[in-house]
Amino acid sequence: MEEKPSTSGGIKRFIPQELQDEMDEIVSKRSTSNRYSYIMLQTNCDYTLKLKFRVEKIKTILFSTAAKPADLDENQKKWLVVGICLHSVISQALRSYVVPILTKLCYKLSVNHRLETQTFPTHLQKHPLTNKASLNYEAVNNNKVKHGNYKQRYDYKIKSVVDLSKLFLQTHMAHYTGFDDTCDSSALLGLIINIDQFDPVVKSVAMM
Repeated sequence: MEEKPSTSGGIKRFIPQELQDEMDEIVSKRSTSNRYSYIMLQTNCDYTLKLKFRVEKIKTILFSTAAKPADLDENQKKWLVVGICLHSVISQALRSYVVPILTKLCYKLSVNHRLETQTFPTHLQKHPLTNKASLNYEAVNNNKVKHGNYKQRYDYKIKSVVDLSKLFLQTHMAHYTGFDDTCDSSALLGLIINIDQFDPVVKSVAMM
């Protein structure tokens, strides 16, 4: 038997005739309140269909506009390969080089300046071996997020080598949580450039 198309908001619904006849018979035997519930049920069904139609339309648009590998030109593909190499190969080599040097520096500064217990305003403010680099405590202990520019409220305790390393970087570069994939090549190169404990030849290459 043919199905009757029912429309709502321009969207067709097809209800089998047998089901429609049964629904109409049930409604005719029920009270007005039950009929109202039936109408609301049909309205909700229409709304669900309309929402589904919109979702499908959005998905179609997204898939049709999404970038495909074929959209990349040769130059972009080369830079993509360079980026992958930097992240997976060079960054790992830099970590292996940087971490031991920073660990020794952290031990020396902790012994001489009690970094793990320091407070404002007697905290270490410059690299003591050179007295040149101003140390940045904004990214340490989530200070910038918690206290903004109220530096007297900052938590100046340095509890790890990772915390110490963040003192030598700009805040936006120091959101890593360890010397792992969260610490990218730009942060590692920044550490080599900004800390005098690294070999001058390596520093000059890092600045290229």
